[in-house]
Amino acid sequence: MTWHKTKAMVHPAVSARGFWVMGDQVTVRAKLVGTALNVIDVTVPPGSGTPPHTHSSAEIFRILEGTLTIWTMIDGVAREYEAEPGDVVTIPGDAPHGYRNAGSVSATFMAIVDDDMIAFFEEAASKDAPSGPPTAEMVSRVIELTGRHGIQILQAA
Repeated sequence: MTWHKTKAMVHPAVSARGFWVMGDQVTVRAKLVGTALNVIDVTVPPGSGTPPHTHSSAEIFRILEGTLTIWTMIDGVAREYEAEPGDVVTIPGDAPHGYRNAGSVSATFMAIVDDDMIAFFEEAASKDAPSGPPTAEMVSRVIELTGRHGIQILQAA
């Protein structure tokens, strides 16, 4: 048996780096060295979320707090699910999906995403929390970035 020489690592919460993508707060928690896997936390304020979209990257979400409405399309049929704390949502690459927080409190989920998604988040990032709904300029910028990063928006939010 061959053991990897890489040591296990603890990624303290204080070393996490956070930013805002549209209305959601994204905190990059860790990257598994030698892979394309990253762990992020996403806090979704009431009324926020993503429009239905596709991308080649698979994702895994584990709901930590609050409730998210998850939209998917399976075999050409659109479905919505309420995901609550403890639920795990798996989204294969290229699967149409989106989410929204229809509740009155913020929802937080942990996600496992690949380097391509991290690159998109970092390019779309803002250091400052939004002071209201996304402006037309913000939406235009993110739509332009989605095209560059292989993300296809299926309908407007």
